[in-house]
Amino acid sequence: MEWNEILLVCAALLPAIALCIYVYKKDRVEKEPIGLLMGLLVLGALSCYPAGELESVAFDWIREIFKPFGQESEGVLYLSDTTYKIYNAVKYVFGVALIEEGIKFLILFTVTKDNKNFNSLFDGLIYAIFVSLGFAALENVFYVLRYGWQTAIARAIYSVPGHMFFSVLMGYGYSMWHMYKLAARQEKELKKLALIPHNVKEYSGTASIVWALVLPIAAHGLYDYCCTIESVVGDVVLYLLMLFIYFHCFSRIHKMSRNDMKDSTFVGALIVKKYPYLLDLFTKKQDVEQPAATEE
Repeated sequence: MEWNEILLVCAALLPAIALCIYVYKKDRVEKEPIGLLMGLLVLGALSCYPAGELESVAFDWIREIFKPFGQESEGVLYLSDTTYKIYNAVKYVFGVALIEEGIKFLILFTVTKDNKNFNSLFDGLIYAIFVSLGFAALENVFYVLRYGWQTAIARAIYSVPGHMFFSVLMGYGYSMWHMYKLAARQEKELKKLALIPHNVKEYSGTASIVWALVLPIAAHGLYDYCCTIESVVGDVVLYLLMLFIYFHCFSRIHKMSRNDMKDSTFVGALIVKKYPYLLDLFTKKQDVEQPAATEE
């Protein structure tokens, strides 16, 4: 490998490494094990290969679906402007975003859902980000080695932070699913103790886990689609989207870091919010027990 290629690889990896360090420092309640985070990073990178294969198959299927709506000549499918826009939207949402974000989510869920270290609000976010940045890092190497320094600069500004933004959407929903799942488990225990009514509907994380997958797919698909629109309107939409990405992504990370807490504390707050009388009951119990402890 020549020196220029070595430098290109370094340039391709640097944005993902810098963002990983930034997010790791934001994990303030309890640092996650380096081995777990590196494992997620490597699995995210390796997922580029199955994603590429699945995307190739998906592109062929989508092309076959749209073939009746156009004309084919020498292996090229010609579509009208409107049909081509629809084709691109389907291609990038279902042929790219669904596959890439789906594989990332599968890794995230499989590796961490029952992991003992998943015990605070920020954890779901950092896990999702490391999976996504692993994917972004290796994908970036492929692009930069093929297209050079201009691509390295452009992707450091757009694509790599974009992948992190999609993972922030995923990680937030995933963390909330974890909290609601634990809260529902706590409610079942309280029902057994007859402290809350048996007919009360328990917390559900279904909506959170669905949004943890749907929102990144939608955002990723929109981003890729905007990149293909060759018009002033398309460029404006892309720039506005990137501004939103930077603002929302980093503000969400900062907010979750600032409000980070152990899952037991967060779940306790959820329970008290839903059943405020439990706080009074606990306080009265403490008042009754305290004098007995003093007399001893």
